[in-house]
Amino acid sequence: MLLRTVGKGVRSRRAFHRDRANPRLRTVDRIVGVPAVAALGIGRRLRGRRTVPPRWQSVGFVLGAGIGDTVLASAVLGDVRDARPDARIVLFVTESNASFARMLPQPDEVVEMSVRSPLAALRRVRSRRCDVVVDLGMWTRFEALVTVGSGARATVGRRTPAQYRHDAYDVVVDHRSDEHEIQNQRRLAGVLGVVCTSDPVLEADRQITMGAPYAVFHLWPGGARAAERSWPEERWYELARELRSRGFGILLTGGPENRAATDALVATWAERGLEATSSAGCSWPEVMRTLAGAVAVVSVNTGVMHIAAALGIPTIAVDGPTSAARYRPIGPRVQRVASPMVPDGYLDLGFEDDPRFRDCMRAITVAMVVEAWDGLVSGPTPRRSSSKQSRDRTTGLRRPDGSC
Repeated sequence: MLLRTVGKGVRSRRAFHRDRANPRLRTVDRIVGVPAVAALGIGRRLRGRRTVPPRWQSVGFVLGAGIGDTVLASAVLGDVRDARPDARIVLFVTESNASFARMLPQPDEVVEMSVRSPLAALRRVRSRRCDVVVDLGMWTRFEALVTVGSGARATVGRRTPAQYRHDAYDVVVDHRSDEHEIQNQRRLAGVLGVVCTSDPVLEADRQITMGAPYAVFHLWPGGARAAERSWPEERWYELARELRSRGFGILLTGGPENRAATDALVATWAERGLEATSSAGCSWPEVMRTLAGAVAVVSVNTGVMHIAAALGIPTIAVDGPTSAARYRPIGPRVQRVASPMVPDGYLDLGFEDDPRFRDCMRAITVAMVVEAWDGLVSGPTPRRSSSKQSRDRTTGLRRPDGSC
């Protein structure tokens, strides 16, 4: 059973990169999806837009995005759960975020869809017979189509400029590029009559992975602009050398698709006299335990960064092109180290391109990250909330019999 569970998590993390960063799928989604949404929008206008029923008993949330968006959505789902403990909550996800979503306690059911089989995905959504379906997606027409075709009494989604995905929703909420993504998610859920204010909170068992206190480095961003959002490997080496001189162990995380590169990097550093350990390729539960045991996490702006921040671990985001307003980490001890070339970033939906900033991560120095480290690690540790609300929204993971 353990091997089967871990295997599913590993396959899901591979799919995260195979589908999310696939330009062909994105092109098909636009070419096919835009006219399909427009056609459904005509039908919606002819029969009239419906309102959310005041006494809804079941709600579906469609979220086929990455792990970071799923971390943020867990707070919104928690607010809905607290406001309506009697209601049934279904979370519709894709292979890219399914293994992580299944660890969340808020949904009554997590249903996996395949972006490569839209008709089968639509059948899965319709079979759950939700009163309301809320599309938490930002730009994909796939999410819009399964939402609109869900058979729900009312559908909710966002109007994202130039994405042509909103015509067929019953209730439309404008996407705000000047607000954090969690605020956009909160306003979508607010249509249900629920006030959403909570931040994401995760917990995991502490794992003693190394004999000495250790720092976690996550070098690998995902998505369409991954190369642009990567910090040079030599800078990671210099940072590792600095922290090793202070007595900290270094542990590198990564997905299955990063395992070979991470192992090669560890071997190269060893040849240069610097010891580090790789845990690339682990399942999400194992990753979370590793993060929870760290002194601090240094990460590019990606899902691991959001997980670490929600765990309450001191988290340093090495951040260049990603918009600070849209995707800064949320947690009690976080610090964003911004590129001087583009301090506020510019990536909103994740696939925009500005040639002026393709080398912006190189402008972030090791000294800047060390300064952030000193400010977080040497500062006072805040107490995590012990309220019932916070306890109920944690993953409550237990260490399995084995390791990744």
